[in-house]
Amino acid sequence: MKSSDGDTGLSTARLDVVAQLARTASAPMTPLQRMVGLQLVNERVAARGRRRAPWKPWMVVSLLGAAAVTGAVVVGSSSFFQTAGPETGALAYKIEGGTVGDGGYIRSFDPAGSLLRFGEGTELRLMAGARGRLSSVDDKGARFAIEEGEAEVKVTPLPGARWLVDAGPFLITVRGTVFTAAWDGATERLDIRMKKGLVSVTGPVADGVMAVRAGQHLSINMRKKEILLREIDGPEARSDAPSQTPSADAFAPASSRIPGTRPAPMGSARTALASGSRSWAAALAAGDLDLILGDAETRGLRRSLWETSSEDLAALADAARYRRRDDIARQALIAERERFPRSSRARDSAFLLGRLEESKADAESSARALKWYDLYLKEAPSGAYSSEALGRKMTATERLRGVSAAREVADQYLRRFPRGTYAGAARALRETP
Repeated sequence: MKSSDGDTGLSTARLDVVAQLARTASAPMTPLQRMVGLQLVNERVAARGRRRAPWKPWMVVSLLGAAAVTGAVVVGSSSFFQTAGPETGALAYKIEGGTVGDGGYIRSFDPAGSLLRFGEGTELRLMAGARGRLSSVDDKGARFAIEEGEAEVKVTPLPGARWLVDAGPFLITVRGTVFTAAWDGATERLDIRMKKGLVSVTGPVADGVMAVRAGQHLSINMRKKEILLREIDGPEARSDAPSQTPSADAFAPASSRIPGTRPAPMGSARTALASGSRSWAAALAAGDLDLILGDAETRGLRRSLWETSSEDLAALADAARYRRRDDIARQALIAERERFPRSSRARDSAFLLGRLEESKADAESSARALKWYDLYLKEAPSGAYSSEALGRKMTATERLRGVSAAREVADQYLRRFPRGTYAGAARALRETP
């Protein structure tokens, strides 16, 4: 191909040289900076394509320079954006009906909202008028914050996947599942409607883990300190009085409370688990908590703890926590740390062990919880639970050591998470005489 000045087009070798110069011209950038840079590149490419302008060497250098400034990486001709370099293995994604701006904030230009599609099939749709932010993306999944309005989430169930959704001050841990979540800041209300699978919810009002499964609707009113769990289009399941936490019985399988349905036969399901045709992780994604616990006890708890995979150990710990079987949960989390000490699940186990200790609400347990939170923050300073671990460390420190000691943690929290779940409590601590 000939350019207008008579020179031949850029050869592959020359392009490689220019690309290498662009990559080495700046310091490594964060995944979110890469997103912004890549969007800039794609928008410019699309605009020039529409004008059918001839390509010049300076155009290539300009675009590659823009990518270098933000750390963006172009992935061939794929329509997905790569949020990090290939060496990180971070998931690729694309956005329809909007753009990702500074800080990961989603700006919708479609009246119907915007849609995030990830390369492995997961989709997250922000409904009309909703505001959200893509906090982080890695090779296991992503973390997304719903700051106002409603979002629909469809997570592809893959081994080791990890998806987190912040909705106001609540954290939703997602398995392979389909659900909608809505946060109304004006009324301080959370609504989750499960269509498929299982999620766990932690946050204010209910001091513990709440499991919400297919066919259920969870509504939390923070002002009234009220929790309501019911079948979708069915009878009310539970309405908690202020400061109460739903019991394990509130989360019995949906089929056991819907008229005209029956639970699956326990024997056949356990046989499938024992034969290895179905993992505990898959059973957790389907919401079969009791089957996991029953299978572990049938095999023998000690054998289960020391022979199962890391992923299934995590599923056992989750099932036990959701069913308030803290003794089994604790043993599974400790086994995770001892057997797989270099894994991300082992690091997460430190945080979850802190939560188990803190739920006892006595001084000795709170002191142990503090140690676990400190260990987690040391092992995973930017981990998925880092904001919550630091916030809980702050509140536990205030209970054990007083406002003065907690104020130092509050300062640290606000420096790292100025818009985090515990930011309000941190500011209140700083203003306390």
